[in-house]
Amino acid sequence: MNAYDNQVPGGGRVPEPGPEHVPSRKGDPIDLAASVYEHGWGPAPAPAPAQGEAPAEEARVVVSGPVVPEGFLPRPIGPGPSAVREPWSADGPTVAESVTAPVAGPGPVVRPPSFREPGPLTHVGRKAPTYPAEPTDIPAISGGDLFGALLPDTVVDGGRFGPVTVRAASVRGDGHRYAAECRQDTALVVRTGELLLVAVADGVGSQSHSHHGSHGIVRLLTRQVARKAETLLAFLRSGAETDFAGLMNRLVAAAAGDLAQEAERAGLPPKSYSTTLRALLVPADPAVPFRGFVSVGDGGLLRLREGGWQNLEAAEGGEDGALISTRTDCLPEAYEHARARLITDTRPGDLLVLCTDGLALPLLKEAELRTWLGERWGREAPGLAEFLWQTQVRVRSYDDDRSVVCLWEAAP
Repeated sequence: MNAYDNQVPGGGRVPEPGPEHVPSRKGDPIDLAASVYEHGWGPAPAPAPAQGEAPAEEARVVVSGPVVPEGFLPRPIGPGPSAVREPWSADGPTVAESVTAPVAGPGPVVRPPSFREPGPLTHVGRKAPTYPAEPTDIPAISGGDLFGALLPDTVVDGGRFGPVTVRAASVRGDGHRYAAECRQDTALVVRTGELLLVAVADGVGSQSHSHHGSHGIVRLLTRQVARKAETLLAFLRSGAETDFAGLMNRLVAAAAGDLAQEAERAGLPPKSYSTTLRALLVPADPAVPFRGFVSVGDGGLLRLREGGWQNLEAAEGGEDGALISTRTDCLPEAYEHARARLITDTRPGDLLVLCTDGLALPLLKEAELRTWLGERWGREAPGLAEFLWQTQVRVRSYDDDRSVVCLWEAAP
């Protein structure tokens, strides 16, 4: 299915929305309340002259609606609904020319050949997923859990920090959307001094309050990292991996302890907050090539380099880094299983992809998805809206929440 096909069951296309309440003003040459979105986007034909009345001289009048002549809109650069557009052409039509049209004739509004309607999310594979592509039912407050009901379906974030461009997104999975359940994943982008902390967390689906755990652990880890930011930065500058790992593991343990206390204060067992965690620390100084990494539980850390994907967490004995750890260690209980280390071989132009298993599993198992994302992420960083559209590419049989943070290292 083409990403820009805007079709509905039974054929045809989704009708374009029109203005619902357009006030009319005396003296207007046309009725502004009349829709110009019907019958091929064209304005309504002029009324026929009364019997015995001479036809009125054809005039050019202002027409409400998206009347855009050929060549007026700048053309998009690149695919996707948020394509960047080139500046306005210096020799293009004037504003007056762009908003006038003959009264007579129901001719369609002209749109440039580069116009693309934002269509449904694309998918890879022979068959599309059976779930609807967009959110359906909305989670309700259940058992007094206001926090879960207030979680948005989708979040997107990003910016630039030192040598990296950051894009992050967390999206409720098809399964949770269909069941009207809240998003259990989260993604974090935060700066503390000269250190950038990015993280993803995946609440364990079998635990009813795991969304509290995933959102809580990234918040509590941020507090712990902020207290030791200068020390962590010094370890990254010097490449002291053993010192970094020891301190980072202690910070994860402290955050896990805080999370367990929050669960107990809510009258719940700490296990009900079960969540995985993955985090990266990036110095603002471009001269420091080291990146700090810590993880608990499943998920993924991958790198796209010169068009090829690498699994930086390939299990021992895996073939070509094509396997991913399936251990289910979870915080706050399994804090002693935190694994921290340094990524010491970063190069300009690399892309690091930190994600929960909702994206890690299909990305590692489906070659077509690696190709699809590699073609789009292997160049410069996309805009926020386009990145969000790309991260939601659908793969049949993978319906879990999906959280991802991408770090584009500055090109040489």
